[in-house]
Amino acid sequence: MRATKGGKGAVLGALWAVLLPGCVTVSGVQVVDRKTALEEQASGDLRPLEAALAVEVLTPGPVPLTRAELVAAGADDDSAFRRLTRLHQGILSRAAQVDEWLVRRCVGEALDGRLVETPETCIGTWDPGQVSPVIQRVNRDREQLWQELAAGRASGEEVRKAWRRRHLEGLVCGGQVQGDDGRWDVKACP
Repeated sequence: MRATKGGKGAVLGALWAVLLPGCVTVSGVQVVDRKTALEEQASGDLRPLEAALAVEVLTPGPVPLTRAELVAAGADDDSAFRRLTRLHQGILSRAAQVDEWLVRRCVGEALDGRLVETPETCIGTWDPGQVSPVIQRVNRDREQLWQELAAGRASGEEVRKAWRRRHLEGLVCGGQVQGDDGRWDVKACP
């Protein structure tokens, strides 16, 4: 289809009118049906938080009591449970540092359930003054835990083997573990 001469002129005239500066002015545009960016950020989406709160409210849990309240209620302050809890908390308090050393292969989980320093396979810097005291404390806590768990129920060796088996399930991915053949291996990641 061919455009007529008058049609081209009208189009060119319209283009010149738009392209010439100052010919067309637009007054300030205000959108009143939307929130400002700050209002949108402040309002946020609370549905995930509301759902989590609903779950937490409905989940029953223990009532936290102080040590004084427990003793006043007649609980034995030095009960076996309390001793186990203290030992377990001691192990957990050092867990992040031990995990780092396990992954760097400076420390390994030995067959007997204890931690062993392995400076020959360590990746990075090795400071025995920093590592040794922590490893000794963790091993003491583990041995005391095994003794408490074995008290009157099973042999210490059975408890140690069962504890190690369970402990290795939750061991950090990439941590160094001693195999049944005595060689050091790395825990595979799932």
